[in-house]
Amino acid sequence: MQNSTPELDHIGLWCTDVEGDAQRFADLTLAATETGGSHAGQGTYNRLIGATNGQYLELIGPDPNQSVEGTIIRQVGHQKALTSCLIAYRTSDLDHLNETVLGAGGLTTGVQSMSRVTDDGSTVSWRLLFMAHPKFPILPFFIDWGDTAHPSTRLNPTVSLIDPVFRSQNPDDLNEFLTRLGVSASVTYSSEDDLLLTVESRGQMFL
Repeated sequence: MQNSTPELDHIGLWCTDVEGDAQRFADLTLAATETGGSHAGQGTYNRLIGATNGQYLELIGPDPNQSVEGTIIRQVGHQKALTSCLIAYRTSDLDHLNETVLGAGGLTTGVQSMSRVTDDGSTVSWRLLFMAHPKFPILPFFIDWGDTAHPSTRLNPTVSLIDPVFRSQNPDDLNEFLTRLGVSASVTYSSEDDLLLTVESRGQMFL
């Protein structure tokens, strides 16, 4: 059973070519990547890397077998390969969080259901809550795996995800906003809003 307190679930790196970029990342970090699956209707698919603490790293990019019209690729497809594109916290209380975000001056998409089909033909399902705030360009999203086995359970943990750092022009306000949502994260000042991710593999640190 999932905890209602948000915990770091996974971090995503954008790939312009999932297979090629995943191989480059594996060569750099010596971390084994494994096939994830296709996100039906979203224009993307992924490969996964198991991490410690029940977490994982997602390498996500365009699915050559899907159309990108009306999909998230239109928003993030301009990013360079292997740059951070998402950070997810898992929780079992998306409906309450949705109300909390709205009460704190944020916007949400409402709770959404998604799924993907794995190579063996099985379906992995989950629920999501995306949010936005006029003062904070970089925010996490929330995920509830429900009764679905967490992806990390079938992955060999070969990396560790170091606690991410949110860098913001309004660090105090962002920290207050995240704390109100139950998210414990490092927040520092930066002239540009971004997310600093660090992956540890075989004793080496990679940004």
